[in-house]
Amino acid sequence: MNWSLNLDKMMPAPLRVLLKGAGQVVFCNNAVTGLIVLAALYAGGTVTGLAATVGLISSTMTAYACRFCQDDIDAGLYGFNGVLAGACLSIFLEHTPQLWLYIVLASMLSSLMWAALTRMLRFFNMPAATSPFVLVSWVFLVTIYAFDSYALGPALPAASMQSTAMNIGALSLEAWLSTLAKGIGQVIFTDNTLAGGLLLTGIAIATLRGALMVIGGAFIGVIVPALLGVHASAIEAGLYGFNPVLAMIAVGWVFFEPSAKSALLAVLAGILAVLWQTGLTSLLSPLGLPVLASPFILTLWIVLFIVSKSRLWSSPEKATEIS
Repeated sequence: MNWSLNLDKMMPAPLRVLLKGAGQVVFCNNAVTGLIVLAALYAGGTVTGLAATVGLISSTMTAYACRFCQDDIDAGLYGFNGVLAGACLSIFLEHTPQLWLYIVLASMLSSLMWAALTRMLRFFNMPAATSPFVLVSWVFLVTIYAFDSYALGPALPAASMQSTAMNIGALSLEAWLSTLAKGIGQVIFTDNTLAGGLLLTGIAIATLRGALMVIGGAFIGVIVPALLGVHASAIEAGLYGFNPVLAMIAVGWVFFEPSAKSALLAVLAGILAVLWQTGLTSLLSPLGLPVLASPFILTLWIVLFIVSKSRLWSSPEKATEIS
């Protein structure tokens, strides 16, 4: 929207860069969207919001200190992994003074890893996306759990598989709206419905098509796991919603030209993300690790690889948001 872009340009450069970094959490190179993303993080919890802010500043300052590509820094590409790493550690680790040191170190490392992975994956025409945040978070969680048995924090409930499926037909309109909003909110590790609503609003300001993809992904995050027999509590908490949300917005808006064909591919990507999550949950749960956004990343890479080899598709347009 023009008004948001105009407001974006009016902001002081340092603030604009930081807010764009927050906006890139949902693929939006827009400072207004970034401000709403931060508001959603604080709506999910003050500590989570503060952790995300510290992560955002730490990762962005690291990029400046290392003199990485200025255009990438200005676009916020060195901010979003820090936001996610900070929020993640605040959820899965105990809230001690050491937590803030972990967040700063993890966020700084996420910027270094983003730069390295971007260069490596460029040969395969693949984006690093949120893989640095996932890898860094796993390393920190495994290391801290191994050396500090009291470091485990108030983690979200495990997204486990059960034999009894949710009865979708019995859900009320209120339950549907709540579950969908929580699925969107879990992009930033919260089952807060207000946070989910804010995220959707922030995306809609930048792109209506992207917002439609988000809603579609949230629906897939309810229907598909219910058909697979996932326990109702995991679905209701939105734990199977955020990966298809990310997959659909990436495939349906970021990497491909808007069309009916790309919309269909986005739906298939959303379903694949749920299938990946069910398998990875079984694999990672014994290790005490959350799947985070790994299903989305694997889905994105697989889709981009298949499409790049298909004669039925032109080469995917690599967006600057997560290049």
